[in-house]
Amino acid sequence: MKAIVVTPYYAPTIGGLENYARQLNNALAKQEGWEIVIVTSHKGWRQVRERIDGMRIYRLGTWLKLSNTPLNPFWPLYIRRIIKREKPDIILAHTPVPSLADATALAKGKVPFVVFSHAATLLKQGSPIFNMAARIYNLFGVRTFRRADRIFAVSDFVKQQLTPELQRKTVVVPNAVWESDIVTRAQPSEAKFIFIGSLARSHAWKGLQQVIEALALYREQYGEAFELTVVGDGNMRSNYERQVRRLGIERQVRFVGSQIGDVKLGYLHEVLAMIMYPVTENDAFPTVMLEAWAQSVPVVSARIGSIATLMRDGEDGYLCVPKQPRALADRLHQVVQLPSTSRAKVAQAAAARTKDHYTWEQQARLVNREAGKLL
Repeated sequence: MKAIVVTPYYAPTIGGLENYARQLNNALAKQEGWEIVIVTSHKGWRQVRERIDGMRIYRLGTWLKLSNTPLNPFWPLYIRRIIKREKPDIILAHTPVPSLADATALAKGKVPFVVFSHAATLLKQGSPIFNMAARIYNLFGVRTFRRADRIFAVSDFVKQQLTPELQRKTVVVPNAVWESDIVTRAQPSEAKFIFIGSLARSHAWKGLQQVIEALALYREQYGEAFELTVVGDGNMRSNYERQVRRLGIERQVRFVGSQIGDVKLGYLHEVLAMIMYPVTENDAFPTVMLEAWAQSVPVVSARIGSIATLMRDGEDGYLCVPKQPRALADRLHQVVQLPSTSRAKVAQAAAARTKDHYTWEQQARLVNREAGKLL
């Protein structure tokens, strides 16, 4: 089967959607024998062609960028030409960043068209102008979903946000890891934590500010030392570093920048638990949660959005009240006080659940089966 995969951004850009698209492409190519051609954007005006992972990539020029959304009014024309040249059996388009998927919906002709839905909401905390634009886009973006022959939602929570009409043609294809990456490890006992995520202003909703505040409260309340490793970078990093200094915990918190591969895994292996504390429902299925689960690292998270449906408190993770740093501090202390055997049981349950339901091998089989029904 030959597919054109449309995604707003692609490797080497790092992000949840970009990782999902790339890993699923590799699984479909290696396991199911698909030929995949990728259409994405780049910051220049001209079209660029290259190869990544042995796959052809068309990088279409961008005229304008609003927030994180690339735009070009000529994309439907360019995509129509690519479809004519490549003659795909099927088109897979990743959204929620609008424009490229919408342009493809206009250009697809009679080729079966599938849309991946990656976000439960586009709304951002403290961004009224952006949120107004997001609500306007939702009025038009639903047309793209209606034009789709099938919708693949990355979690049950995302599917539940769709209208009943759209849910009837929606299949859940969850986020995943490679089965070979799932390992077991001994559970450390020291109060070492990790936060992994973008430190860009557009990702402030991931809640690092509240995580830092919670750890200061942790020290104040319990008089115990801790370590926090922050993996990620962005234009808000200096703000977070100033907050750490203001709270007097700079000796306990280290910022190591963006990391990938074995270096990031090394930081994961050091810690007692990973912290996720989003303040909105933006995260459809956190990639970092699966990465931690695969490495047998317990996760402490806010009970919010998709996470509340994905994680079972005390069974394969630890949940706490969102938007309350003191509640997070108390939950972290409770986890630290647990016997290592108790944390190991939770971590092993998370790893087993990942192996049973959340591997790229399984998702490739699912997508191949559903795509076959459309041909």
